[in-house]
Formats: sequence, C-alpha cells, structure tokens
Amino acid sequence: MTASVNAGPAAAGTGPAALLAAAGVPLAAAGLAAAFHGPRSAHWRRLAVTHGTLGLAALVAQPSVRPGRLTRHDALAAAGLSAGILLVGSFADARARGSVDRVADDAAALRDLSKVIGPARMCAYLALVVAPGEELFWRGLLQDRLTGRYGTGRAAVLTSALYTAAHVATGNTAVTGAAMGMGSTLSFMRARGAGVGRLALAHALWVVPTLLRERARGPAGSAGGGAVTGAGPDDVDGEGERDMAAFRHSTATGREVSRWSRWVQLVNNVAHVALYERTNGRLGKRMLGNQVGILTTLRPQGGDPYSVPLFTFPDGEDVVVVASYRGSVHHPRWYRNLLANPDAVLRVGGRVRPVRATVMEGEERAEWWQRIVGRFQGYAEYQRRTSRELPLVRLTPRPDAE
Repeated sequence: MTASVNAGPAAAGTGPAALLAAAGVPLAAAGLAAAFHGPRSAHWRRLAVTHGTLGLAALVAQPSVRPGRLTRHDALAAAGLSAGILLVGSFADARARGSVDRVADDAAALRDLSKVIGPARMCAYLALVVAPGEELFWRGLLQDRLTGRYGTGRAAVLTSALYTAAHVATGNTAVTGAAMGMGSTLSFMRARGAGVGRLALAHALWVVPTLLRERARGPAGSAGGGAVTGAGPDDVDGEGERDMAAFRHSTATGREVSRWSRWVQLVNNVAHVALYERTNGRLGKRMLGNQVGILTTLRPQGGDPYSVPLFTFPDGEDVVVVASYRGSVHHPRWYRNLLANPDAVLRVGGRVRPVRATVMEGEERAEWWQRIVGRFQGYAEYQRRTSRELPLVRLTPRPDAE
C-alpha cells in the first residue's frame, strides 16, 4: 500500500477531483444533518448513503487514493492507534458528561440512535461503509489535495478542522467532540505517511466498539412521572387537567444545571429559534425523528417574550410538550412563565397559533408519558435524574384568538 501522501494529483487545480474536494465538505455536512435531524428510522441508511457516495466518488475522481492490500503491520498499527483513541476518548467523554449536561444529553440521544437497528447491521454500516467512505474522501482525496497546495502540516490542520466543522451540522456535541479528537489524530497520521487503508481500519476499530458500548448502556427505560398503564396511545380521554396555578410549588431533589450548561443551552436556543423563524420552519423543524416547535411565553416581570425550541407531540389540534430541563431539580423557565400566565404562542413550521397551557395529571399523563418515552427515551433518563415529576403540558389553541 502507499506509504506516503501522494501530493501529485493534489497539485492540480481543475478536474473532477478538484470539484469533489470543493463540493464534498458541504455535501458531507448536509448528509450528516439529514441523518441526525431526519426520521430516526432513516438515520443509518442516510449515514451510509452519505459516506458511501463520497468514498466512491473519491475513488473515481482520484484513483490514487485507492488503498493497497493491508499487511500484518498495518493491522497491528491500526489496532494500536484505535486503542489509543478509545482510551483518550473514553477519559475525555467521561469528564465531559460529568461536567456538561448538554454532552450527557447528546450522548443519550446517540445511544438512542444506536438502538434503531440491530447490532450486526449497525456494525456492517460502520465498518464497511462509514469508516472507509470517510477516510477515502477526508484523509484520502481532500487531505492529499490540500497537501499539494499548503504542505503536509497545514493540510492536516485544515482537514481536521473541516472534518469537525462538517460534524457540527449534526447538532450533537458528543458526535462533534468525537469527530474533533479522532479526525485530528487520523489527519496527523496521514501526514506522517499512514495509508488510507490503515486509517480506515483504525477508524472502524474505534467507531464500532464506541457505538456498541453506547448500545450496551441499556435503554433509557420508562421509569418516571406517574405509573404507566396498559392503555393504548389512542385511549386518552382528556380528563384530569388542572389549572396551571396548582403546580407552582415543588420540593423536588436533583442536580443543578451548571452555569456553563445554561450558557450553552441559551446559545443553542437563540440560534435554533432564529434559524427556524427565518426559514419559516423549513430548517430546524425535526430532530431525532420528532417534530420541533417554537413556544413563546411571557416573562412575569416586564412581559418580555421568551422563545424556546421544544419537541412537540400532536394530539389533534392540541400539542403536548415536556418540561424536562434535562432532569434538573428546577422547572425550565418557559414552564415557570406558564405558571404565571398560561397563554402563549406556538409556532410549528409556518403555522403560528395562540395557545393556552394546562398540565396533565392521572391516567392521561401516564398514557402520554408512555407514548412520549416511546418516541424519545431521553426523557426517561431525565426523569431518573430528579425526584421532580417532569410536567407534561397540553397546549390548546385559544378559541378567543381565532
């Protein structure tokens, strides 16, 4: 196999390889966004199509990236490299999950995605399509071309930076952090002369155990707010609603949300709301297979509007949302705003409606809890973090505002 980076084709500024190098990065980002923000059932298929297409296109556009036959030395080197990435990554992952709630939440979402298909099929996608496809394009075609233009060191830095930037489109901090660490390591090894085949094997030996480990952590479960009955999802009778004022006080225990996590969440909310509203809901309307809406409440002091993106679960004309706040001991601000004033505005896509909030109780809440956890198991994980029962809030269109 090739023992060094081939800079010859990279020096050329035109042709199919140059076009693919220019267009491949935004295409990769778009594919990752489609996989992570689209339906959960299509996640792995979209991921495989994105990376498989880029890998095949790299082979066609620049045949020199084709890996040679792997030797025993390549296999041992790849195993050692992946073991090192796993060790360092596990340490960094544990520290991040323990100190930043957003990372822990995104890791739970990734765990949820790892259970969408069977383990054998998931491993086949990762080892036979995702890993080789990424290495053929990123460390093969793209880094080789950047090397011809900027030199070995700068090309490695640029490749790892672009690789990380493309993964930002997933909206998942755990995935983006992993891409930063692994991408930098593999780009450095490519700069040191490692062949694409060795890097693809190291990539596979890292990503397969990582996702299997997430999968083995077990389902998020359905423990939490209220007993779950055996009633089906269509048996909701609408009884048990109470006025919002009855839910003002709480003696719950649980963990506090760190200041850093609050700032991260604030920035994420502002960016999501702005993107959603500017595109009339065309972007940001779905995440992890669930519909996202923008709820605007009024602050008790001053009456200023406060907007947040939330998973929304339709029930006819009504919509149900969860006041999870990632399992914090405290209720989220938007829910506290509703306690003071249950009138709000809900945007779903291009439709904007004034709504009135009521809190679910009893059998209705139990039935909806079962339904919602089935759609996103992260809520059950949030419930385990606190003794506070996560409120389920029904948002009903206000007839007086029609």
